[in-house]
Formats: sequence, structure tokens, C-alpha cells
Amino acid sequence: MTELRAGGDERPEGWTDTNAASAGAEETEGAETAMGIGTASAGTRFAVAPFDMVQDLCGDPCSAGLVAFMAGNQFMVMPDLIASFVGQTGFAGGVYYETLPPGVLVEQLRSGGLDMGLLRLTVRPDTLAASPAALDRLKAEGLVGDHQEYATNELEMLVREGNPQGIEKLADLDRPGLRVALPEPATEGVGRLVQAALVEAGGEELLRRLTREKLEAGETLMNTIHHRESPVWLQDGTVDVALAWATEARFHERSGHGIEGVRIAAEHNQQGHYAIAPVAGASHPDAASAFIQFLRGATAQDLYRKYGFQPPSPKG
Repeated sequence: MTELRAGGDERPEGWTDTNAASAGAEETEGAETAMGIGTASAGTRFAVAPFDMVQDLCGDPCSAGLVAFMAGNQFMVMPDLIASFVGQTGFAGGVYYETLPPGVLVEQLRSGGLDMGLLRLTVRPDTLAASPAALDRLKAEGLVGDHQEYATNELEMLVREGNPQGIEKLADLDRPGLRVALPEPATEGVGRLVQAALVEAGGEELLRRLTREKLEAGETLMNTIHHRESPVWLQDGTVDVALAWATEARFHERSGHGIEGVRIAAEHNQQGHYAIAPVAGASHPDAASAFIQFLRGATAQDLYRKYGFQPPSPKG
């Protein structure tokens, strides 16, 4: 079983529901509407941040007619995406989806379940979204079928509104005393792209400084689930800058979270490719096929553009 420990059990003094919202909790209401939950008949509502609150497991895994594992930083598009899928296809089976980091989702598929605190889930996905390379490896293991690309993305730096540290380029991250959040490559697909961008900007020396020396000095923090941890760490002053996807910068700017993006020079930036594949032996193969086809269609592509994602590469 895969055990997820995202940022530990402690939260900084002063954590409130506002902090939780800044990490992306406001998409919950839209997700409930899209999946037909959140009504009086749906069950007892209970969420107390940060103790009993789940943001990246959405829907009813027991009764869903489609189970989709999606790479985490798509959390902001998912409510609209699922609502459009249901509306366009007439799908009435219910949808359960997860927006955990892709490394966690891959291991969840391999192990057959997820342990989150004291909760154990053994739901098997019908579709899995990850990088093309990760899906190729899973196909070689016989776990998924052929993948299809449906979106691309680029990297960006997140800072507090107004950019009080005056950060302009990746080389600035080596500044003494500047606190940096980097995604953990073992669980976060974006982590490997961030490392490649750092090498492009400052060679192996910049990468070593940030991932060894500044890490040992406590000036670099590695996050396990960057799309939730990084915004909160920026808000509460734990870090001064975080490396993330450009779509996350646009989301936080639009949402008024006091966070803005600093673009990375094109010659240093890296492109991420989003792909999806049907899971071998899925319980709902027809629903999986319909959802994958929908992702490649005009409606879904327009939604991804709305949230700042770019079209898939021509070869995808």
C-alpha cells in the first residue's frame, strides 16, 4: 500500500480555513456540483481543517461508474471538466477522481491501494493521467494501454503579491537567506523538470546549491504535494518563492490569494506533457474510453485553455 504523508501532520500557528481555501479548497463546491454530491441526501458533511479535510479525493469511490486518476495540478479544471463530460455525454454513472501527485498515483495503481493517515482506499482506476514516459513504463508492466496526450504546461515561479524579494530569474534563487520551495522529484513529475530548468539557468552548480547546501541550511524545502503546500507556505511566510506550473500561477492570481507568478526565461523553461491511458482490467472500460475521447475533444480542450494549459504537442 502507498502511504501519503504530505507535509506532515503539523500546520503553522494561525492556520485557518482561509489558508485551506488559498491552497485550492474553493474548487470543492464546484466538484460536488459536477459529481452530483453535496446535497442533503449525499451524507453527513464534516470537514475541519487541517485535521479532517481531504481536497484531492473527490466523489464516491464505492459507487462511481468512472474512476479517474489525474495529475495533481489539474485540480482547478476538474470540476468544470467533469460537469462538461457528464453534460456532453449524458454519463450517469457518477465520477470519482483523485488529483494527487503523479508519482503517488502510479504507486497507488501498482500497490492496489492508498493509505492516507488511518484511511485505506483500495479503489482501482479506470484511467490514469501522468507523463508519457511514466505511462510507457506502466504499459511495459502490463498495467495500462496506449496513452494519448491532451495538454502541455510550462514552469513558473510563485511569489507573494508584489514580489517583495524582487525575484526575476532562476539564478536569484541562490541568493543567501532566500527561502525556496522545490517539488520532490520522487513523487512530483514537475520536480524533474524543475531540476532540468535549474541546470539550464545555472549549471549543475545551481542545482547543487539549491538541493544540497541550501537544503542543509534550511533555506530549501522539498514539498510532497506542491499544489497544496506551496501556496500555504508562501502565505504564511515559510518560503519566499516556490517552483510550480504556470497554470497554478494563473489560478492563484485570479483567485486573489496574494500570490503571483514570475515567468521563467524561455531558454531555461521546460515543457510538461499530460497524457492519459486506460488501465488494464478496468471495471468500467467503456466509461474510460469515453472519458479519454472527451479529453481530446474541443470542449475539454477549450476548458484546459481557459485554465492556462496549452494544446498537446503535434506528435501527441
